[in-house]
Amino acid sequence: MMGQPILGTLIETNSIATGMGDKMILRHRNEHVGSHHLSDGWKGALTRRRLVQSLAALGSGVLPILHPPCAADAQTPGERLIRTYKGHTEGVLSVAFSPDGRTALSSSEDKTLRLWEVATGKAVRTFQGHSDAVFSVVFSPDGRTALSGSKDKTLKLWEVSTGKNLRTFRGHSDVVGPVAFARDGRTALSGSNDYTMKLWEVATGKDLRTYAGHDGSVSTLVFSADGRTALSGSNDKMLKLWEVATGKDLLTFTGHREPVASVALSPDGRTALSCAFDRTVRLWEVETGKELRTFTHRAEWIFSVAFAPDGRTALSTDGPALKLWEVATGRNLHSFMGHEAPVWPVKFSPDGRTALSGSFDKTLKLWDLTGL
Repeated sequence: MMGQPILGTLIETNSIATGMGDKMILRHRNEHVGSHHLSDGWKGALTRRRLVQSLAALGSGVLPILHPPCAADAQTPGERLIRTYKGHTEGVLSVAFSPDGRTALSSSEDKTLRLWEVATGKAVRTFQGHSDAVFSVVFSPDGRTALSGSKDKTLKLWEVSTGKNLRTFRGHSDVVGPVAFARDGRTALSGSNDYTMKLWEVATGKDLRTYAGHDGSVSTLVFSADGRTALSGSNDKMLKLWEVATGKDLLTFTGHREPVASVALSPDGRTALSCAFDRTVRLWEVETGKELRTFTHRAEWIFSVAFAPDGRTALSTDGPALKLWEVATGRNLHSFMGHEAPVWPVKFSPDGRTALSGSFDKTLKLWDLTGL
């Protein structure tokens, strides 16, 4: 039943996802949640209302209960923090390094993208054009253009050097979440709350193919290195491997007990990582869909996973923290503390020496990974 607590851990928010106004959202939460369910441990710029709205926009269907970070997991706040990037006026939903690692892009609930100089933290340029929250941004393989996906149901192609909107891609009937370029930059994939993925011709904006098979919003996706296959994750709790050329659903990965938030492929393409609202990160064998390992978190908010360029380590978000894992053993190598609200995206730099995170505290942070 809508609005009924699930095992005291997750609370359905289907009525929020249908687009109720702020007052209705708050009333729904008060009626069915009660203040005793919600911790007061979260401080800073994040409000519960804005986090609920962000999750609802992605069609998650569930709202994890807020808990403060566990003291046993916390490192010294700011340890290994290199730099903080400020400029967004709302939560940061996506980050991406340029291919040469000198610049980075971020997207936000504030409807903008921002280009940053990594070495100095200087905000180089703001990209404006979307009419609602921008959930994803990626650089093209040559770094000259970038692609974004938005709650306004569109994708936009941008000229990085000028911030000019080169093209708008229309075809999805609901929120556009993840976007990804093929390795040759000629095509791109998008996922949506309309339960589909689409393949686009970048040069023209032509909708080449629609991939249907998930029974929920497509929350995350990634191309394989050779571009022949793609891996997606959904609010239906499944991962799916697709044949890009035909749209054939090749394999379904089952194991997560709640919506999947993020997927990442290892550099050699043999394994994949996923995270979900069941508070786990899972390692999979791509060829068979076999689950190889589970990394268990204490925090409810695990929004993103990323492989290091060498494939030996991985990062995951963990509430307002980041965790670095040894992939071969599942050992937690380090926790990074510094954000004042849950972290949504995380990415390794191309050389693997640093990582960039974005948070609902409206900032990005650059972290030192050397020697870990």
